[in-house]
Amino acid sequence: MAQARAAERSDGVAVDMNRRLSLTGLCFFSITFIALGGAQEDFEAARAAYEHSSHDEQARLIYVTKLAEIASPLVAEYRQSGHRNDKLMGEINSELQKHPAPRDIDSAKLKRLLVGKWESPRRTYVFRADGKWGNEEGPISDNWRISGNELVEGSSRGTIILLNSDYFIYSEKGSVFFHSRVKE
Repeated sequence: MAQARAAERSDGVAVDMNRRLSLTGLCFFSITFIALGGAQEDFEAARAAYEHSSHDEQARLIYVTKLAEIASPLVAEYRQSGHRNDKLMGEINSELQKHPAPRDIDSAKLKRLLVGKWESPRRTYVFRADGKWGNEEGPISDNWRISGNELVEGSSRGTIILLNSDYFIYSEKGSVFFHSRVKE
């Protein structure tokens, strides 16, 4: 009899745990869905605001910064869970590519801003003031420089879209590369 009650309790606990896990999964899905729905709405609002702006450099900078702020939690979610939101990130990346930094931007200022650690969706990169860069877990021996609005790494060149104290976003060969500054 005691064994039967223990089995019932064990089964009851297992059922209760399964319910809790199901509810936890449902809550996570709901929160993720709500957050992504909000991100889509934020993206559409930012795009509409830019369309009605003066389209000058200040408006471009506000717009691409807002796009970075919308993309940042999506990229963070990908880093943590592997879950990708390709549709919205594709739309954001497409907009970012349309709005590169001006060619005559202050390269010296960009060089100073780039120095430090930057987290991409897959790894952390280090850019040193001596013009060397690399993956944090590997050698930091490759060369980098900035010329106008272009990041030059060896033989590759990418167009800088946004480089500030929080985000480093550039485009190369049709792809957008998103980095967040590692705060130490």
